[in-house]
Amino acid sequence: MRWASVLLGGVFVLILVSRPLPAQKSEGPKEPDYSADDQKTLRAVGLGVDGPALLDYFRKRTFKEADPKKVTELIKDLANDEFPVRERAYAELLTLGAGALVGVKEAEKNPNTETSRRAAELRRSIEAKAEPAVQTACARQVARLKPEGAADVLLAYLPFADPNVVDDLGKALAAVGLRDGKPEPGMVKALEDRLPLKRGVAGQALAPSAGQQAAVRKLLKDTDASVRLRVSLALVYNKDKEALPVLIDVLAADLQPEQLWPAEEVLVRLAGERAPSVSLGTNEISRKACRDAWAGWLDQNKTKLDLAKLTAAPPHLGYTLLVHQKVVLGRGASGQVIELDAARKPRWQFDVTTYPVDAQIVGPGRVLITEFHGARVSERDFKGEVKWQQQVPGNPISAQRLPNGNTFVVMQNRLLEYNRKGEEVFSYQGPFIFRARKAKNGDILYITNTGELVRLDSKTKQQLKSFQVGNPINLFGSIDILPNGHVVVPQFQTRQIVEYDADGKQVGNPISVNEFPTSVARLPNGHTLVGSMNNSQVAEYDRTGRQLWVHPAGGSVFNVRGR
Repeated sequence: MRWASVLLGGVFVLILVSRPLPAQKSEGPKEPDYSADDQKTLRAVGLGVDGPALLDYFRKRTFKEADPKKVTELIKDLANDEFPVRERAYAELLTLGAGALVGVKEAEKNPNTETSRRAAELRRSIEAKAEPAVQTACARQVARLKPEGAADVLLAYLPFADPNVVDDLGKALAAVGLRDGKPEPGMVKALEDRLPLKRGVAGQALAPSAGQQAAVRKLLKDTDASVRLRVSLALVYNKDKEALPVLIDVLAADLQPEQLWPAEEVLVRLAGERAPSVSLGTNEISRKACRDAWAGWLDQNKTKLDLAKLTAAPPHLGYTLLVHQKVVLGRGASGQVIELDAARKPRWQFDVTTYPVDAQIVGPGRVLITEFHGARVSERDFKGEVKWQQQVPGNPISAQRLPNGNTFVVMQNRLLEYNRKGEEVFSYQGPFIFRARKAKNGDILYITNTGELVRLDSKTKQQLKSFQVGNPINLFGSIDILPNGHVVVPQFQTRQIVEYDADGKQVGNPISVNEFPTSVARLPNGHTLVGSMNNSQVAEYDRTGRQLWVHPAGGSVFNVRGR
């Protein structure tokens, strides 16, 4: 056991905490190249890392599909009025295992509630033996090595893949699906496969191929909404405006919110400040309202759209978002969320009485607030009105909206993730945590009370790497993960900002700052925003460490971000 000092409400308190378990030693790869990490994952389970061995892994896990007629009959019996019949059908499907997986996945869409519910249970039971981390490592290695015949092997395996690995397989197919600029025959054939998953992933992979545009565009009229979604997204990113109406129309489809969120995110990026003030919600009425609002937006703006902005770096507006403590006589401490313009003048601001300690802009006119005393995270408009909220089992210290629309919540000894329905989809019980962020590749980085930074695989919950970065001292604050996977850490005691690579090696010279830093954000121009609780201010430093400006806040600065 050891004592840790924490600043709460401007007062240092001592908390007795357990020494965290040491992280497992690992030789982590350099970002964004994960080949060393992938090879270690494969070797750890006795797999080879060359092309033939990788393809053999997928072949051995590609099962012969069970008799479709038998599977159909068994699935029908899942809703039989007789309990013994239902149980016998369930047991037989479970025995068929992965061979029945194609039919079971289709049955999840069955309008009969009992059938879809039991099918979902079966899928989870069958997939429980899946190895998502190994599948991902194999897929990425195949994409790098491009062994002969890889496209056919991956396409055959696709229906049996863990759902979380489908996107990795899609990326691998995009890498191996073309030989000397020409698509592999199996890829072209997959565009007309009876399985929607194969059609969609193949269309997604071949969307950039000039010679396949006509064949891929046919999928914009596919009877399956998930196919239309995948293909329209891929074509829009390929600067094809003809796909935009389909992308908008699919917003009203009967798909899961986490499937549709990428479409909404693309539209918001295209619209900028002109985006309709609607969201997908979680029911048919809200989805249709969202679809109609975006259809109206497209009708008014289709002649002036620039799809190139989707792949261009987002512009830096010079805005600074900060959350600081606000003490009101007679009411005690609350907090304020405020965004400053480039001249450090308030654009908007509002008070939050439940002790806000973090904030993130999550869309046009929307900000995600972490409420420490409220035991919740809330999404509000710029006037402070709550538009969405999620209660959490404790006092959250930060929150992060993820690209898939989920919300990652950090608490003092627990990490959680919620989908847009408010369902918990990830939970990790950790040591005493002071900082945490989720990277784009899914890894989680957190810092303990002892100053140990841990890189965690969110799929396996295994520690990939750990190294010392200095004790954060204060409970509230932030770190920043850069596009290349490096992490920027404020060091309170040394009054420095330090950047580390994935192996824990210091990158360049640290930035010495005038304040005791607790929060940090790296801007697109390479400058660094620094917030300080003790100094109650936020400042910007250039690449050389020169302070460009300083802005006094109305109280201890809990967090700062720029856009």
